[in-house]
Parts: sequence; structure tokens; C-alpha cells
Amino acid sequence: MKPKVSIIIPVYNGEKTVRESLESVLTQSLREIEVLCINDGSTDGTAAVLREMAAGDSRVRLYGFEKNHGIVLAVKTGLLEARGDYVMFVDADDILLPGAIENAVRLIEQYDVDILQFAIRVKHPKGANIGAFMKSLQCLPMESSGAKILYDCFCMHRFPHNVYTKIYRSSVCRTAAENMPDIELKQFTDLYLSFFFLYFAKTFRSVVEGPYYEYRFLGAGVFSAPPTALQFEQMCATSEILPLIEEFLRDRHEYAARKFLVDSIGVILRCGVLDKLMGLPEITAETIKLAEEHWGSDLIYEFIRETGLLDVPCETRRGIVTKLAGENRKLRNNQTTITISNTKGI
Repeated sequence: MKPKVSIIIPVYNGEKTVRESLESVLTQSLREIEVLCINDGSTDGTAAVLREMAAGDSRVRLYGFEKNHGIVLAVKTGLLEARGDYVMFVDADDILLPGAIENAVRLIEQYDVDILQFAIRVKHPKGANIGAFMKSLQCLPMESSGAKILYDCFCMHRFPHNVYTKIYRSSVCRTAAENMPDIELKQFTDLYLSFFFLYFAKTFRSVVEGPYYEYRFLGAGVFSAPPTALQFEQMCATSEILPLIEEFLRDRHEYAARKFLVDSIGVILRCGVLDKLMGLPEITAETIKLAEEHWGSDLIYEFIRETGLLDVPCETRRGIVTKLAGENRKLRNNQTTITISNTKGI
């Protein structure tokens, strides 16, 4: 029997959480589903858990990579194998709430749109500071169509670019997967995927019904702990996103008409890098070099301006940065706050 909905679950080292995530999908009231689990090179016991779950339910289909390539390639793999009329995504440490799939299908068919967004619930440990994040996920009733969908998301911020609180017409996602350049991303994966999903969608609708999805934080320090050096390196690597989007639009002779859109996406990415840079426990020469290699000296100057360090002696930009790095100045999140909207996936 052809499934009504394909549920795609990318998972990397999700041994402790993926079982509950899968159970929340398999116990849904709508039974005509398939669940595509893509094991993205996990090094823990994830593979064993997935095999056990697949053995107990024929609707579970397993795919995997030997090495970790990131969510984008895992999602593309799932989309190209999906057989359902509609597609939903579930993170390996989140769950679908009861009746989620049935209600999502009812709504997308009722409004007859390519993408429908529904409400989300956030579960977090006591003490987690998630106010700004909750605001970025706010679900307001709205509709959009054509080229305006991308602008409403990335320029007007009328709805967030997270992929997990939506149901999609599978033909739209499959076309996006076929045209989406491969990239190994660890940060801003939702932004990259959403750009292509929204580009190929003709109609979009957001409703306040739900919540149907529960987003889970694993620890109270998710938003309070300073970023690690690895996280900052991964964030710097998001500089690869813009050239791929630009090339995609140039190939379709749309870049000039959509340059404002590209610039707006660039602002979101730069804010993400700046946020991580300002949150690092200390700034070293290697840190500065990495940021400059990926984003240029202008980003570093913006960092100096945002942190209120313009009183440093008037030298060249590199000289100022070298001075800061040499002194290993500690720059904490509470010194400067940058408001970043709609950045789920960072």
C-alpha cells in the first residue's frame, strides 16, 4: 500500500533519544505512513536501536552513511526515496504529539497548499533561557504564494525557516532535493533546506492549530553555555551557503531580481557567526584567522563595533584585531546582545 505520508528522521549519535522519537511516529493515529531513518555515520549504538525498531514495524526503512556528512545530505537521501504524498521531518531528539500526522494532513488538504506550518511546543529543563528562541518560532496565521514566500520568510521574517514544524507536498521536496547542491553543513542546515523547499513551493500557509510537534532541549545550558571552538568553526563554514544559493539563482537568471533576498540571507548568516564569535570564552589569533578566511575582515570590524571596542587606537583593521587576539580578551555574551530572529537550526 502506498503511504500517505513519508516521515524522514536524520539521526547522528541518537542512541539515547531516537527510540522515543520513533515511537511517537509509529503510534500515530494515521497508520498509512513510512518512516525513513537515515543514520548519518553514528558512532554510538544508534544503528542497533534502528535495526530493532525496523524489525518490529515494516513501515520503518533504514538508510545510512559510513561517515557523518550532516543533515542536508541525510535529508536529501530520504526525500529521493520517499513514496508518500506528503513529507514531514522529525529530529531524532524530538517527538510528534498524538494526532500530529492526521491533523497535518487534514490541514494541508483543507487549504490545498504546498507547505503548511503548524504550532510547536517546546520542552526544556527548568532554568533554560529560551525566550528569544520561542519568539522566533511564533506561529501566526498567514498565507503566501509564488516568489513572495521566500521574501516573507527570509526578508520579512513572517514565519521561521525551521523545517520540522511543517508538512510538505512531497513533489515539492523531491524537486528541491534534485536541484539542491550537496553541502556538508553542521550549522544553519534548516536555513539551507528551507531556501530550496520554499523556492519550489507555489503556496504556503501558516495556522495556529496544534501544537503537533515537541521540540526538546537536552540541557539547561543550550542557550547559556559559551560556544565551543568546534561550534565556531562549523558556524564559520556556513560561508559556503551564499555562493551555492547565488549560483543556483544565476543559473536560472534570477540573481539580479532576487539580490535583496540573498543579502537578507547573508545578514542572518553573519549574525549567527557574530553571535558565536562574541560568545567565545576567549579570542585567539587562530580564531580571528578562521573568521577572516571564511567571512573577510569586514566581519571582524563589525565584531569590534558591536562589542564597543572602537576606542582601540586607530590602526588598520587587521592591526586592531591582532591587538585583541594578542591580549586574549575575554568577551562574554552579557557584554553585547544581538537579536537574531528565526534562526532555528543554528
